[in-house]
Amino acid sequence: MTSTAIAFAVGALLLYGGWAVAASVATRSLSPVNAVLLSYVASLVVVGGYAVSTRQPLAGARIDVAFALASGVMLAAGAVFFYTALGQGNVAVVSAISALYFIIPVIAGVLYFDAVLSTTNLVGIALAVVAVVLISA
Repeated sequence: MTSTAIAFAVGALLLYGGWAVAASVATRSLSPVNAVLLSYVASLVVVGGYAVSTRQPLAGARIDVAFALASGVMLAAGAVFFYTALGQGNVAVVSAISALYFIIPVIAGVLYFDAVLSTTNLVGIALAVVAVVLISA
């Protein structure tokens, strides 16, 4: 993995962490659906501005466009669930549980994309689950 990819991944980590904290604060007085709506309006401004500034054409295979749209639907529904959970629970617990989302692509990778998990990978997943259980306790 290149150092640029690692730098962007660290940036994503910091921004996702900030997103969870800001979302938790937003749900103090906003309903989860209104908090998600406002956050998605802001997201459209950022992503739209980035797309316009980079002049990326909206082109791709139909199946890939369909999957991009499906991922947006899942992201939006997941955000509503996440904000609802934040409005009713502790940000540390809610964020820790939802951070286990990586297990889904791991399973899909093994079942559909011929990914192979090593013993180290399995131990890492188990330790992540244990960490979430400990944080939630």
